Amino acid sequence: MKGLLVVVVVCGTALAPIQAAERDPVICSVCSCLGTTPFDVDCTTLDLQEVPPMTNDNFSFPWHLNFANNHIDAVPQFPVLPNMLGLSFQRNIISSIADEAFKNLPDLRKLNLQFNNLTEDSLGDYVFRGKVNESHHEPLPLEELDLSYNHIRTLKSHAFQYLKSLKWLSLASNPVKDISWNMATAINELHNLEELDLSQTGLNRLPNHFLTDLTKLRVLLLADNQFTTVPSEVNYAHTLQHLNLNANPILSISVGDFELSLATLRRLELSAMPRLRNIGKQAFSSLKRLEELHLSDNPNLSLIDPEAFFLLDVAELALRQLHLQGNNLMTLDEKLVPWLDLDYVDIQNNPWNCDCHLKWVAEILIPDLERKNPETTLSILCAEPIADRGMKVANLVTRPHTFECSAPHPFVQEGGRSGPLIVSTIVIGVILLLTGTLIFTYVLYRRSRDRQLFGERVKYRRAQNEDEETITQTVHS
Repeated sequence: MKGLLVVVVVCGTALAPIQAAERDPVICSVCSCLGTTPFDVDCTTLDLQEVPPMTNDNFSFPWHLNFANNHIDAVPQFPVLPNMLGLSFQRNIISSIADEAFKNLPDLRKLNLQFNNLTEDSLGDYVFRGKVNESHHEPLPLEELDLSYNHIRTLKSHAFQYLKSLKWLSLASNPVKDISWNMATAINELHNLEELDLSQTGLNRLPNHFLTDLTKLRVLLLADNQFTTVPSEVNYAHTLQHLNLNANPILSISVGDFELSLATLRRLELSAMPRLRNIGKQAFSSLKRLEELHLSDNPNLSLIDPEAFFLLDVAELALRQLHLQGNNLMTLDEKLVPWLDLDYVDIQNNPWNCDCHLKWVAEILIPDLERKNPETTLSILCAEPIADRGMKVANLVTRPHTFECSAPHPFVQEGGRSGPLIVSTIVIGVILLLTGTLIFTYVLYRRSRDRQLFGERVKYRRAQNEDEETITQTVHS
């Protein structure tokens, strides 16, 4: 009997939202009301031109309202609608939003305005203003705001002044190109902001002290922009835990790019960079709390300095995941990181040179990867030498005459970098060649000059008969 009572109570609780929606079905006569938790009012793909009337739709339980994929061009001021947690206008043609449009939505936490025609003028100073309480306007309780894929180039300086609770903001895929003073001011008023997405906005710099006042910022996404170096302003985000710089035309990562002030950083993404070529000495030495490094799919990355993670005390290194797949790496230093202490390593799809310097990978690293994450060992293949091309690195361990290094070449240093010897040899060779040419030219010049001054010295010899005839004539005269 008690079991039956529990079932009845549970079923009654689950059906309560649906029954409540049926009692007040004004919006449900236009849209689909789904008995989910939270309750979902689905108004998507209905070819709506405007927001339908919702005056009497007072749901007594948490619910979401979704107007995605319609042709709505303006957001009006909503009537009093308690318990609405989420509102989406994704993929419409919205270009204007009424002042105080959301002030009657006291429980609104998420607002999605992605893929619309919003501009700076669409987001006036009073769009997000809340209700009047005595002598001031209350802030909206909004925590997440998605403005991505619009036509926003800048913002009014006080566009977000009433969003005191906002934690997540996306301005991704807007044609910003440069953050104006007004835009920087608007973003800096979000003192509780934890995540900021500025991906694919055409940025090549960040304004000075842009991140200084965002004292709770944990995630900064700057992917697919035009930064050619790591923006120094990120070092002012002293609470940052996740930084994404993927798909930027950065050439190299060097010491000083990440300073000690970024000691809180735990996840760093430097992938899909078309121009990245090398990681320099001590490039990551300041990131002592870094747990995840995504350094993958960089087609020109061929060199990681053996001391890129150099620390005074190796035990301070917190790294747990290292993603190096899909680069142009030919060799890997055994002392780069404490490999066997990491939880996840991926070095697949690199053109590995299977010489003596890579033998440790086959004998030590790959067996460890097979125990922890065997899927990361499927495509660790040799590109050199030619005899081993396409072979799995791990399979070479049992084959004779593998992982061999030729005698050191006097003109090449370790890692394939030309040493100073080759430069000095070329210089000396050029000097000797020029000297020899000058000496040869001088000798030819002197011989030619001597001929012009004295002519050729020719010796003549009289014929014997002529001498005898002359003597005879003298005797008989």
